[in-house]
Amino acid sequence: MLFLAGSNKWKTSPTAHRLAVEARERGLTVHTGRVNSRRRLRIAQAFGCTSADGTYLAFGPDTNLPRLLAWMNELHTTPTLFGDDA
Repeated sequence: MLFLAGSNKWKTSPTAHRLAVEARERGLTVHTGRVNSRRRLRIAQAFGCTSADGTYLAFGPDTNLPRLLAWMNELHTTPTLFGDDA
């Protein structure tokens, strides 16, 4: 498993993307931490991450759960930046 951690700038960098692609090509799973927005979730998908975590639901779960579910639905119905379903 590759765990993308560190600053947001690092985790969304071209270098982190290349590492994630290499890990997936080697059959590894890729996880990224602190994914608390739609934008970051889309980046995780574009990088080929197989899992992510964050505290988004801990703050206002009644409001944020429907939003998160909508984001997840978008991920399954919208092609990624690379034109496939990551």
